[in-house]
Amino acid sequence: MKTEPPPREVAELPRADRAEQDGIVEEDNRIPTWFNAAFLGTIVFAFVYLLYYTATGWSARGQYEAEVAAANKAAQATQASQPAANPYHHNAAAIADGKVVFEQICAACHKPDGSGLVGPSLIDPYWKYGNSDQDLFKTVMYGRPGGMPAWGSQLGPDKVWRVLAYLETLPKSKLPGLGAPGYQAPGAAAPSSGG
Repeated sequence: MKTEPPPREVAELPRADRAEQDGIVEEDNRIPTWFNAAFLGTIVFAFVYLLYYTATGWSARGQYEAEVAAANKAAQATQASQPAANPYHHNAAAIADGKVVFEQICAACHKPDGSGLVGPSLIDPYWKYGNSDQDLFKTVMYGRPGGMPAWGSQLGPDKVWRVLAYLETLPKSKLPGLGAPGYQAPGAAAPSSGG
């Protein structure tokens, strides 16, 4: 059996000792001017950018801190413009509006009567973050760690105040409710004193 010789390697540059084999030849043309200009332009840009970055003191951290400071300033201005007390105390129309919002949004976690389901009771005397108008407003508006979402962006300050006005009208309980220290679920066995 006759084996075929391995194919000859095709040279990129034409050589006098070999004939052209596949019709592809390297012309060895000059690099286009636009390519060289773009390449040198990137080098110049990198050098100028490096000088700007180091000479001006700009940094991503500095930009972030400036943006956070501006956002905090805007938030403080917004909070300062809010009333310190609920403007809808004893306002029947606002309380009716607040009841609708409470039943649509808040009752899912706090039950329609406010006694607490997933969220804590809103009718017992225990308030983890305070029960002043300002404390309650901050809790609903901006949320709290541990499960209370911020509703301010969806409801706005006016509706939050109306919900809080409705919350004042719920019948209160003197017993600790869901989420309060010492709360015991109905039907649960009292903890033993150990033995």
